[in-house]
Amino acid sequence: MKAIRFISILIISLFTSCSGSSNSENPSLCDCVEAGEEANRISASLFGRVPTQEAKDSLDQALANRDKVCFPYQHMLAQELQEKAAECEALKFSAEGK
Repeated sequence: MKAIRFISILIISLFTSCSGSSNSENPSLCDCVEAGEEANRISASLFGRVPTQEAKDSLDQALANRDKVCFPYQHMLAQELQEKAAECEALKFSAEGK
């Protein structure tokens, strides 16, 4: 679980949201990032207020979806994650760009 959160936070902080197509049977790393961003948006909307049961349910559903979509990437090594990130146009970056 911590690995998924770390990877999600790392990817989200470095990249913008993905625009790739979604395949529920074979989720891509891009789908994982999008699911993480959705869970983060819902979670952030709950700060500073008392959440309703509907809001809690929405967050629980988003977290469950994120965990399901990101499961294949949970134990991947950095090299494997880089290869998967290359499949998503929005996750491409250059360390040389300043």
